[in-house]
Amino acid sequence: MQTQRLGDVLCATPLFTAVRNQFPRAYLGVLVHRPMDAILENNPDLDEVIVYDRQTTHRSLLSRLRFIAELRERGFDWALSIHAASSVAFALAHSGIPWRTCVWRYGDYRKPHWARYFHQHVRQDRRVGDRHEIEYNLDVLRELQMEPRHEGYRVRLTDEERAWADRWLAERGRDAARPFAVIHPGHGGGRQAWPAERYAGVADGLTERGYQVAVTGSGAERPLVERVAAAARAPVLPLAGGMSLREFAAVLATAQRFVSVSTGPMHLASALKVPAVTLYGPTDLRIESTRFCPYGSPTVPVFSDVPCTCPSSKVCSNAVCMTGLTAAGVLEAADRLQAERA
Repeated sequence: MQTQRLGDVLCATPLFTAVRNQFPRAYLGVLVHRPMDAILENNPDLDEVIVYDRQTTHRSLLSRLRFIAELRERGFDWALSIHAASSVAFALAHSGIPWRTCVWRYGDYRKPHWARYFHQHVRQDRRVGDRHEIEYNLDVLRELQMEPRHEGYRVRLTDEERAWADRWLAERGRDAARPFAVIHPGHGGGRQAWPAERYAGVADGLTERGYQVAVTGSGAERPLVERVAAAARAPVLPLAGGMSLREFAAVLATAQRFVSVSTGPMHLASALKVPAVTLYGPTDLRIESTRFCPYGSPTVPVFSDVPCTCPSSKVCSNAVCMTGLTAAGVLEAADRLQAERA
């Protein structure tokens, strides 16, 4: 298994559990891109996390040949690829693994050009979007005549990591006497942009409801985080950068509410059982709220009544559809989430 995005890695953890339950005595390794290997630390289903980074460590031809040799030394018997780049598919094919299975996630519509490197192909069409990405992953095992047994997302934080988060937040003004809400305005691009001023309106509304609000983001998202914080009338904690992925997870685990679009941190919040309000945009694309939504944790989705005018969610110069989402609507969803948990 190989993948490079946080949401994809998290949605694969139930698959790891299912494979472990199917083969309890097998040596199970997972191939991921850095820094996603960090989120798999302490995962009890895995014997090894193998890191591949074609931008740095494995950029040169010599380093890739060395990587292939390292895979060969491990003596794996089976490779299952769901999110493989062509360079990884090539490495698997030349590492001596005797049986290799890949997934065509979009069926004959988009045949992987690296499919020739695999003996077995599992065809799906995830464009249909009638189930969660986790279930699509588990359907691969069902197609291979295995009954997947799992427990949902698997993220294991240590007591030390949780204690670090409490101290780190306290140093930045966290009031432990108040419930904690996290707003994460960043996203992977495309149709998911929502104005900073509206996130600020959500922050103000949550503050009025008694929450202390933090706005989180990566170091690269610092300008966005600062715009949200500056637009909010009430004080918020701007927390952009300065955390590793696992430290961010530990901070997120302290929250009682989470607000974001459908993005990797949303899956992380769900894995940590943090109740979430998720912004999806246009009602004519609700397929995304089925395939990419929290799994096994409390959530209320929010949709826009403004249709999308872009050719795809990844080709978006102006997220007009997101203008149908209001801070009041998001706060109403937060109230519903509270009522459902009361």
